[in-house]
Amino acid sequence: MLAAFRWNLRLLSYIAVVVGAFLIYNTISVSVVRRRSEIGIARAIGASRSQIRVAFLGEAAFIGLTGALLGIPLGRLMARAAVELMGSTVSMLYVTSRPGTIDFTPWSIALAILIGVGVTLVSAYSPAREAANVAPVEAMARGRREFEVRVAKTSGLWLALLTAIAAAVASKLPPVGGKPIFGYAATLLAVAAGVFAIPAFVDAGLRLASNLLRRILGVELLLAARSLAGSLRRTSVLVAALSTAVAMMTSVGIMVGSFRQTVVTWMDSELPADLYVRPAGNPAADQHPTITPELSDAIAKLPGVRAVQRLRAYEIDYEGMPATLGSVDLNSVQIYRTADFFSGRPTEAVLSEIRNTNSVIVSEPFTYKHHVTRGDSLRLALGQSVESFQIADVYYDYASERGMVLMDRNVMLKYLPDPAPSNIAVFILPGASAKDVRKEIEAAAANYRVLIFTNGDLRTQAVEIFDRTFAITYALEAVAVLVAVMGVAGALLALVIDRRRELGLLRYLGASSAQLRRLILTEAGLLGLLANLSGVVLGFFLSLILIFVINKQSFGWTIRLHWPVALLLGATIVVCLATILAGYYPARVAVRLNPLEVVHEE
Repeated sequence: MLAAFRWNLRLLSYIAVVVGAFLIYNTISVSVVRRRSEIGIARAIGASRSQIRVAFLGEAAFIGLTGALLGIPLGRLMARAAVELMGSTVSMLYVTSRPGTIDFTPWSIALAILIGVGVTLVSAYSPAREAANVAPVEAMARGRREFEVRVAKTSGLWLALLTAIAAAVASKLPPVGGKPIFGYAATLLAVAAGVFAIPAFVDAGLRLASNLLRRILGVELLLAARSLAGSLRRTSVLVAALSTAVAMMTSVGIMVGSFRQTVVTWMDSELPADLYVRPAGNPAADQHPTITPELSDAIAKLPGVRAVQRLRAYEIDYEGMPATLGSVDLNSVQIYRTADFFSGRPTEAVLSEIRNTNSVIVSEPFTYKHHVTRGDSLRLALGQSVESFQIADVYYDYASERGMVLMDRNVMLKYLPDPAPSNIAVFILPGASAKDVRKEIEAAAANYRVLIFTNGDLRTQAVEIFDRTFAITYALEAVAVLVAVMGVAGALLALVIDRRRELGLLRYLGASSAQLRRLILTEAGLLGLLANLSGVVLGFFLSLILIFVINKQSFGWTIRLHWPVALLLGATIVVCLATILAGYYPARVAVRLNPLEVVHEE
């Protein structure tokens, strides 16, 4: 379980590196376009292609090295907060443990530098190769690459289709060694399909925007759309980088939101009682301290109590893997339970089958780990004997990924005669006050170390644990989006510098400072809008892979798809506003350009 958890977090953290690779590619590409005339001059006076290539790769290596040196101390600070957060989550949900000290060795520093410089060089190789291949006579033909990208956009759609089909095929393949390797491959292929389709999508989106919105937003939108369409290659890379970050944010948001809603719905059937009593101390998935039988009997006799249900849990080893063996009171007619079973049968029909018999019900993660289903037999070591039990049904369960085997309490007591319960569910009489009954239980348990929760308290605590579990996931997504937005700001600034003469000519023709500012901010807004649209669509398909392939193969849980509309809407609005804000400084630079200087021909 810990291996799967660590594996998922590690792959998720790579998204920031992937987004950074897009932005390095775009940065070097803009640098090549800006200096085409310089490249032509250098080639004309004798510079070789390899020298031009090495020059741009050296520039990229410096960027990668600087980024790595800045990222190492920042990563060390972030790691400390992340370890504290994950330590409490692992202890509460999976296994009792204490996080070790952060391993900050010379090897980890060297690895960080190697990754930073290596990814940068790989990302920069294509634009550096383009710079090396430019002929001196073509040095001024700045629109050639944009024309080539525009012509190749149709072939990009075919590549996107083929890659999407490959992703669909990979998502159907089984796990390898307990890891959803093909699920991760399907995710990467789906992202690649989105990237291949971006140029055609951006071109169509800009055309549509200029036709539909120019009357509302004015001539600035028309010029912004055509300017971005004119530099389709750079625009596509920017949109692809931000779209990838938005897609991962969307997919994880849908997955977590669906999981959260599934757990909330599941608790409706799993927590039927009014009050719950458990031993004091920090809860842990692999520890099951008990309550004395005298206290449970005393609670059952309190005047406001209708019935109590005792749950006893043991940690067991089944086929070399940890699992939980539990028993619960099934004979009281005053306790009404509902559960969601794979067979779809009514709860009472299933429970009557295991009442006072050697039959059990098992949780979904247990069936997934041990490849058993309804009607199969389990051999369980109970005390000094090994007994055979038949699986009456399988129920959906999200309390633990270890897997649960649940039997009638009377049956367990025959083999393990220890009546001490691990937890007590208390059902109060109709018309009785839960507050008054709780006071009665507190008085009865004055000499015992127990904790008492209302139904609402337990639900709130469960949701808080759930949200804390995925806090690190949201943090990783925020890093990826932040990297992408910062890249947009840098790229817009480079585009402003590259278009100095164009912007100066607009000022010459009568454009005001406010119009020029709106032009740049509109370009930033269009980039954010296109990235959000493509990112949400791609994120939806990625969420299907996360929910039904990676999550299922990693943890064995069935999650019902749910759209967290408020979360997604809020996140996309924030990304769009952040992108517009990223264009503020480039817009200031554009406004401050002197038209006489930038239009002047040497």
